[in-house]
Amino acid sequence: MKNKTIDQVRADLARNLKSIRLSKGLAQERLALEADVDRTVVSKIERAVTNPSLDVLLRLANMLDVQLIDLLASNAD
Repeated sequence: MKNKTIDQVRADLARNLKSIRLSKGLAQERLALEADVDRTVVSKIERAVTNPSLDVLLRLANMLDVQLIDLLASNAD
């Protein structure tokens, strides 16, 4: 298994979060409200410009009804 850089992990997270959110028909604002995080946090994650805490990732995964690994998986996995 190849070690991923933090930039690769952020890019995977950004792509997966946006894809899952859109597939569920949710706006960033709605996801943020339901997950009890600020909308700017969701935006920054989807633009791969922040390192969210584990707490935030778990809230988002729970709100989206997915496993945490689904948010972090790469296309190569």
